[in-house]
Amino acid sequence: MCPEELAAFAASLAIAISKDKSTDELDLIAVLLSQVSSTLATISIQKSNLQPNSSDNESSAVIAGQQNNPIR
Repeated sequence: MCPEELAAFAASLAIAISKDKSTDELDLIAVLLSQVSSTLATISIQKSNLQPNSSDNESSAVIAGQQNNPIR
């Protein structure tokens, strides 16, 4: 899936989820999904940190908004 298709899918999913939901329900769903996102980023970064000399280390860190500074 290309980046544009992925972005369109995410927007479509958000719109579909929001149908017939109250503001309180949407707030709860947003907070929950934010927590899931943060947890996935934490897991990804830690997996990268545990794999020495992996070419994926820097790309995963950048995606998660972190910088990977391995200790040498």
